[in-house]
Amino acid sequence: MRLIFTILSILLFSFLKAQTVIEMTHPGDANLVLLEVDKPEDADIIVYKTDKKEEYEEWNCKWKFKKWGFSNFSVYLTKNPNDSLLNDEEMGVQYSIQGRIYFTNNKEEAGYKTPGFQLEGVLRRTTTNTSKEATESKKKVLEKEKDEE
Repeated sequence: MRLIFTILSILLFSFLKAQTVIEMTHPGDANLVLLEVDKPEDADIIVYKTDKKEEYEEWNCKWKFKKWGFSNFSVYLTKNPNDSLLNDEEMGVQYSIQGRIYFTNNKEEAGYKTPGFQLEGVLRRTTTNTSKEATESKKKVLEKEKDEE
């Protein structure tokens, strides 16, 4: 039993460390519905597709697309904002587009372009703002929380 638990833990750790994606053919089967745009300036997120393990384990908008198996999340990609599959009249469901995506061949371009934009369930590396203003703001929040207690 311990051996099975250890093996499953190792598999889960390696699975969580990567940024693997499966593209779905219907929006109802996907975790995310994204509009694929033609220009990087129109995108919320720019993604670099890769098969190199050391790249897609970075998380920073470097995704490995898989055909089947386990993945971190699944996406439905459409180039048409009026895609007929987004409106399922029979079931009474309207799928909304959760962001605009652009795929690049230059891994240096990969990243989030819209400030504050976030895709639910997508791992993201962030940086800490250590500016004087950020430090003062954090201090004020901590003082306010302390006063409320």
